[in-house]
Amino acid sequence: MSNINFLGAASGLPLEELVSTLVRVERDSKFARIDKTKSILDASLSGMGQLKSALSAFQDAAKKLGGDNLKARSVTITQPVADKTFIEATASSTAAASSFDIKVSQLASGSRLESADLAYNSSDDVISTTDGVLSFTAGDKSFDVEVTAGMTLNQLRLKINESGDNFGVNANIVNAGGTVGTKLVLSSSVTGQGNDLVISNNNAELDAISTVPTGASAGLNSVQAAQDAIVELDGIVASSSSNTFSNVIQDVTLTVLAQTPDGNNAKLDISTDEQAAEENINAFIKSYNELVDQVNRLTKGRTLGSDGKSVTAEGGALNGDPLPRSIMTQLRGMLGDTVAGADAQMNTLYSLGITFNKDGKLEISTSTEFGGDTGKQRFDKALSENYDSVAKMFGGETGLVASLDGFIKEFNQSGGIIAGKESSLRTQLTNNTKDSEAASRYIASFEDSLRKRYAALDGLLAQMQRTQTSVTAALSGLTGFGTNKS
Repeated sequence: MSNINFLGAASGLPLEELVSTLVRVERDSKFARIDKTKSILDASLSGMGQLKSALSAFQDAAKKLGGDNLKARSVTITQPVADKTFIEATASSTAAASSFDIKVSQLASGSRLESADLAYNSSDDVISTTDGVLSFTAGDKSFDVEVTAGMTLNQLRLKINESGDNFGVNANIVNAGGTVGTKLVLSSSVTGQGNDLVISNNNAELDAISTVPTGASAGLNSVQAAQDAIVELDGIVASSSSNTFSNVIQDVTLTVLAQTPDGNNAKLDISTDEQAAEENINAFIKSYNELVDQVNRLTKGRTLGSDGKSVTAEGGALNGDPLPRSIMTQLRGMLGDTVAGADAQMNTLYSLGITFNKDGKLEISTSTEFGGDTGKQRFDKALSENYDSVAKMFGGETGLVASLDGFIKEFNQSGGIIAGKESSLRTQLTNNTKDSEAASRYIASFEDSLRKRYAALDGLLAQMQRTQTSVTAALSGLTGFGTNKS
């Protein structure tokens, strides 16, 4: 016969069911608390992550208003001819709003030199029978090329172009033939009047490819002198040694790319970018209001039924944690306070037309309920009349954004307050896992102990039943046992 290995088999009593019930009750009792704690800790950890994310989103929206971001100037250029660029320009945050009519009279260029006609018959002509040095200078730049005995014109061209010290001299050979012959053509990229390419030597044999001779006369002729770029700004003539004009209009960098057609000038407009500012300020308001909603969700209390006891809706993940509410209280204080260092006429969000509504959210109100200018009217007026003051209130080292950024960093940065909270919650979750493992070991031990005791009881009851059966059988064999007497 196979062994019977479940409780109650010997006695016929439902001991297996009894042990299972006792173990289940004990397990449920132990794990209900552990599982509830884990659920709370998981929710809190997730809630901290959501709070951190909402703060970061608000911080990012605020940064778009910080520093010099709001001070940025919008530069609009109307080119004289469509599909061709004559000028380009950028403006710093301190450039004044203005408009200019711009004529490009001349582009800056470098100088150009050519050897004399019939100085050479081919690129293979030898330029010197002895060693020497050619020195190239333009403005404050210079480099030398060593000429070896027997070097050809083409070899010189290659050596000039391949020199690691070359500051921008290009050597070319034009094989014109006829009465011109072969010409060495040298062009310099160093622009500006007075920055002509000058070539000297230490060997009279090299005079044919120099502008400063060692012997009687130089052989290179200037066919183009280095020149300045020239523009007219509303009729005012200005020049630059390069095609870039820095601060010819204060705090504006102007680059000229082509001469403008006669009688058809370019137009440059510099203005504050009010549209971008309005978009970024509205994004700032929207992000703050989303932060308010997120904190409200995270901290909402449980909803009880009509009996005052049953829970119809669970509370937020951070219900009971004072941190989110503390953050919002401090933020509201900062947003409602005067901004240090701002201009007197624009040193609060209220002066910009931004106020708190009854729900604690920011808004630019259009309501006329209390008379006077609406928030929208103050906002539009501030951007059109006090734009730089608005930028100063938000930006700069002591502006509102810098204060908000520093405050949020205390919570969001690595090692900050929220990171400390998260670390504590993870430690508690680790301990909770250990508690769960310990409870599992206890339940296993508890079940084993119950089974041993009830197995012994099962055997004892079975033995008692067998004894009863034997006694009953013995008694039934006695004369008169079990017979009713009248």
